[in-house]
Amino acid sequence: MAGAVLLCSPALTFLPVLAARAADPATYGPAAPSTAQPALPASQAAKATPLASSPHPPRKTLHNRLMDAEKALAMAGNEKQASEISERAEALRSRALTGSVQMLISDSHDALEKHDFQQAQDDLTAAITIQPDQFVLYRQRAAIRLAAGDSNGAIADLGVELQVDPGDPTAWGMLAEAEHERHEPEAALKAFHQMLLMNPKTPDSDKQLKTLEQARDGQQD
Repeated sequence: MAGAVLLCSPALTFLPVLAARAADPATYGPAAPSTAQPALPASQAAKATPLASSPHPPRKTLHNRLMDAEKALAMAGNEKQASEISERAEALRSRALTGSVQMLISDSHDALEKHDFQQAQDDLTAAITIQPDQFVLYRQRAAIRLAAGDSNGAIADLGVELQVDPGDPTAWGMLAEAEHERHEPEAALKAFHQMLLMNPKTPDSDKQLKTLEQARDGQQD
């Protein structure tokens, strides 16, 4: 009990002093300054509070980057700029190809230079078997089929490619050529105009367009 009284005594004797100081500050003097920090106005408090670091924006997918390149190509100011954007878009289309598929593409090109169309096509077919989700391979096989005179086969491959990547101007241009080879001038012109929408700065497009229009009008030699 005595211990309890001793522990409580300082607090009990201090309470009257606080009351007297409040009643007569001239006698007891001002109260000791408080150690608590004064509250800041809301506007200053907002400035004083460090901002949480904003999260980095999500990285664009390969598909979104390709779409951005295709949009930029449609608005290119000249042929040089269009060529640079086209190269960037092509690099994006081929970025996911594996090493083995790239080797098959290289072998296909070698066979094509030797006019061995069947071997070139077989190499691309093997590449498609390995990576069937890389639709640019269908366009590359279509080019071989077109060179071999197989317009129907080329159109079938281009249909697969354009269903997934309708912003591919190269595929539209090849489709126009294939339809022209099949003596389908209206379909050829439609595909060519679609290519021009994707890439208005296509080199020699005026000459090619004139040829297709002459074929439609029955004026081609």
